[in-house]
Amino acid sequence: MCDKYSQALNLECLNPDGVSLSRNKNGFIIMTLNGDDKGRVKLTRAFPNDMPYSFIGVTDIEDREIGIIRQLSQLDSNSLAVAKEELDKRYFLPEISQINSIKEKMGSFYFETTIGNKKKNFAVKDISRSIRFTPDNSVLVSDVDGNRYAIPDFDKIKRKTKRLLEPYLY
Repeated sequence: MCDKYSQALNLECLNPDGVSLSRNKNGFIIMTLNGDDKGRVKLTRAFPNDMPYSFIGVTDIEDREIGIIRQLSQLDSNSLAVAKEELDKRYFLPEISQINSIKEKMGSFYFETTIGNKKKNFAVKDISRSIRFTPDNSVLVSDVDGNRYAIPDFDKIKRKTKRLLEPYLY
């Protein structure tokens, strides 16, 4: 895919042999590309749910596109570890084990949930856009602060949670 569309989209497919990722003294990711220091960079998943370590976009600190890393597994071990750590932190997706209640108040929906063994409350503004049922039978929920939560298998959750969520699944 990367090579097929790279000219049309004006994207550069980065050769993994020339990519080096590390952290600077402040913990930010920096990149060297074919010996050229690119400074601080940001990594973005093109397909966060389906291919979390493939087709990773690399931009500079001002969001200018540097290129695409087709497969993180092709990077050297240090760069791979840095990239995976950063992406896993950036795309952290806690799993909801139970929804205890959903209450609507003044256009917002307030969720009382259990994540692991801990209670977690959050608000959802536009519920029709903030809850997504995915083809792999999971449910993704986004709160007003941009945090995301997952129910990995809708069929395996408790009946009460299903009843609370079903009216909002489209």
